[in-house]
Amino acid sequence: MRVLTVIGVLLLINAPNHAQSNERIQPTWKGPDISVLWDLLKDETSKPQTRNNPMRFTPAGDSGVPRALAEAFGSSAEQRASLVQAFSQIKQGYEAEVVKEGKSNNLAAAMTFFIAANVVTYHQTEMPSDEDTAKLFQSLQQTLAKIPAFTSMSNTEKQQMHDWLVCMGGFSLTNYVDAKQNRDAQALATIKDFADYSMRLVLGIEAAKVSLAGSRLSIASPSSAPASVNKQIVGAWTFAAAAQYSGVMRLRYIFNADGTYSFKSERSSQTQKWWTVEESGSYSVNGDSLTITPRTSKSTLRSLNGVVQETRPNQLEKVTYKWTTHFFEGIGETNLVLQPPAPTNRDGVLRGNTRFPNAYLYTQGDRLEWRF
Repeated sequence: MRVLTVIGVLLLINAPNHAQSNERIQPTWKGPDISVLWDLLKDETSKPQTRNNPMRFTPAGDSGVPRALAEAFGSSAEQRASLVQAFSQIKQGYEAEVVKEGKSNNLAAAMTFFIAANVVTYHQTEMPSDEDTAKLFQSLQQTLAKIPAFTSMSNTEKQQMHDWLVCMGGFSLTNYVDAKQNRDAQALATIKDFADYSMRLVLGIEAAKVSLAGSRLSIASPSSAPASVNKQIVGAWTFAAAAQYSGVMRLRYIFNADGTYSFKSERSSQTQKWWTVEESGSYSVNGDSLTITPRTSKSTLRSLNGVVQETRPNQLEKVTYKWTTHFFEGIGETNLVLQPPAPTNRDGVLRGNTRFPNAYLYTQGDRLEWRF
């Protein structure tokens, strides 16, 4: 797609400071868990495209994505205003090109752009050829349609996902081109890390496993995942609860195919203050035992309007859980069941049920609405 070149010179934004805002960027991503994409791409059998293409959507007004990303990246009102304009221009530049190819309002086209832009940025290579991106688009058009999560998405959800992919892919690419032209080694390193973060957040795969051989875009399945990783656990798992007197609690694990994980929680109190925990590290699976080993963990206390009042490191809590997955027919959901030897600080009070007492139950997928 020529859009890769067009976006690359459309608008240059300084990345180094903004690329460190991962904790604020993560909540802006509203797409479903599609980490199964890599296994599906290995399947060479293709099915004819159905008449109703789930990759297409009908836009309905402003998706709100440019403003949400500007809030995440910007540290002042002036910066946020400039970033709203920047992301809007990135989106306009993208739309001006894909309309010529009949790929407007198409999630597969946006995902093609997002992957290609971040792979180019991470590996710091030239743009892939039109032929290669066309092949990737056709493959994604068929493959993404096999993922059930897409069939249940509304037009609004598809539009938000589409715009996020375009804005974030364009952000990586514009800053890579700028840093390359200015021979700015520090900026190149920063935007490379940012591209890797974006790929992990959306696709559950590190950018290093998606490469360009010459001008050909090559997708590598994360089949080289450590033997200690079980595919059943890979993906996002969440828990949410709200009570009149005890406040709100939201928890999420993301287990990556390379044996790393991230954890986030939000808890509110009657004093109208919010504690956020952010943690990352590694995990391993041995039969029905899951061992979580954090490398970093911090807690942040905020007022109701988001003013940070305290930040402190947490004790690194290595825990081995007994684990399984279970489909609850009554609610039509698959849960990750974690049974620790004792309650953990990370997960909180044990909240099992009659089938799994003294356990933590996490729902598959990520549809949480974070406050911060």
